[in-house]
Amino acid sequence: MESTDVEIRREKVFVPQGMSVKEITEKYGISKSTAHCSRKRGWFVKKYSRKQVIIDRDHFHPPSAYNIARQVFYKNFSGNPVAQNIKEDLIQEAVNLMFMQSGKVKEGSNEKYNDRYGW
Repeated sequence: MESTDVEIRREKVFVPQGMSVKEITEKYGISKSTAHCSRKRGWFVKKYSRKQVIIDRDHFHPPSAYNIARQVFYKNFSGNPVAQNIKEDLIQEAVNLMFMQSGKVKEGSNEKYNDRYGW
């Protein structure tokens, strides 16, 4: 079975001026309150309430991600006995989050999040 990476990207959608709330709701599949606000504002963000996942396998380096996750764990949770019991789970969750956000570096790079972030 082949696994596919599901990417969830937010997108700003501009709403035409003359549309009613009902037309916006039907065309874009959003709630009435969101349609009302977007009609007043002139735009809405598609998939705003979902966690944004942008994966870039070429940019992700697993050994570095595990190293960073271990460093953060020991810096923040070395004295916590509960965290020590679930250490492997916390490290794996951190690496999983780094993988899910690996594609954001190229899209929104600035001085803090440049192409070396996460390596």
